[in-house]
Amino acid sequence: MDAVEHDKRGAGGRPAAGRKGEVDARLLDAATRLFLALGFDATSCDQVALDARAGKASIYARYANKGALFAAVIESNLARLFAAPDALDVDDSPLRERITAATMSVVEQALQPDAVALLRLLVAEAPRLRDMALSADQLRWRMGVGRVAGAIAARSSEPGAIARATVPATQLIDIVLAPALLRALLGEDGGGLMQSAKQCIGAAIDFLAAGGALDSWD
Repeated sequence: MDAVEHDKRGAGGRPAAGRKGEVDARLLDAATRLFLALGFDATSCDQVALDARAGKASIYARYANKGALFAAVIESNLARLFAAPDALDVDDSPLRERITAATMSVVEQALQPDAVALLRLLVAEAPRLRDMALSADQLRWRMGVGRVAGAIAARSSEPGAIARATVPATQLIDIVLAPALLRALLGEDGGGLMQSAKQCIGAAIDFLAAGGALDSWD
């Protein structure tokens, strides 16, 4: 056990209560940096512990193995990168404005360099880590389908409205975000992709409206 970790332990050798969250954060930050820089195979728990200035036992007290640590890195970063913006208030706007605002917020977050790097890592490692990787539906929901569905159903008091709105929201995300993300993963500049996405949102809304997917929402 290194000196830093020893100094932060309380009775019984456990981390002091006030330090536990700090150790958690250091481990996830270090693991994120190493997984992104080196990939899954070349990252070791020993190196994560060293970079986090924590004892190796701190990792295994929280995660069963390196795969579980990787899953925690993906989960924590998705929560950080794709949190709904505090300022996004679309309840009183017309349907088209609600959908446009929600979808643009999703695209802006998804095209951040940190988000693109995380998704590139997830795509690279997903085939070998099927048990811990998110499904395509789960990933789309976390990245923004849920937010767009909420915007579509914002004025509805119908039970199950969000679930029903998930269908057009998923279609919208697939039309707008999927091509932009593919181009971002291949290295295209985010600024140009944002402009393309803005144009695509209007066309996607028109397409869904023409097919009746947005009927009865306003």
